[in-house]
Amino acid sequence: MARGDVRRAYGAVALVAALALITGCGSGVADTASVRSPAGSSARSPESAEPEPEQTIERDKEPVLERFPEFGDITSVEWVTKDFGRPSRMPGPTDFRLSGVAQLADADAERLRKEHDWVPAEEAPATLAGISSRVPEGVAWEVSEGFTSQVTGGAFEATFFLDPETGVMVFDAVNPAVAHS
Repeated sequence: MARGDVRRAYGAVALVAALALITGCGSGVADTASVRSPAGSSARSPESAEPEPEQTIERDKEPVLERFPEFGDITSVEWVTKDFGRPSRMPGPTDFRLSGVAQLADADAERLRKEHDWVPAEEAPATLAGISSRVPEGVAWEVSEGFTSQVTGGAFEATFFLDPETGVMVFDAVNPAVAHS
């Protein structure tokens, strides 16, 4: 075998080895299921896309009030959650997103309007797909940096949109912690 042929053979072997490492030892499918998009939801490539399981709409007030006691009394709430990444049997913390629509009691809606500076929102609320149909349309939503800061304490990401006319609060949070009294 000529010296040039040996070099080409070694080059070909190196190329095959590199491709095997890059593609997951020949599986040919990159694992993109747990890559987060900027919005915080799981991004999936079209090739590996699996249908999203339908999200169950919950109406229990307690889990929402445990995380957002600043809402005060809520007369009704609808919310959904979504775990990030793939289901696992491994114990440990799981990142999750919580989105919902709450009807605040009139007195608490008024209290929040007075305690915080609310300004017109630049965009409509973004929520998980399972709750988006419950978000009222055509509303002049307002947001408050002070309220968001008070609720999150800088410990998690969240957005809160208030309809000052009706007292509806739309919330969307990643890993909201249970508040300690």
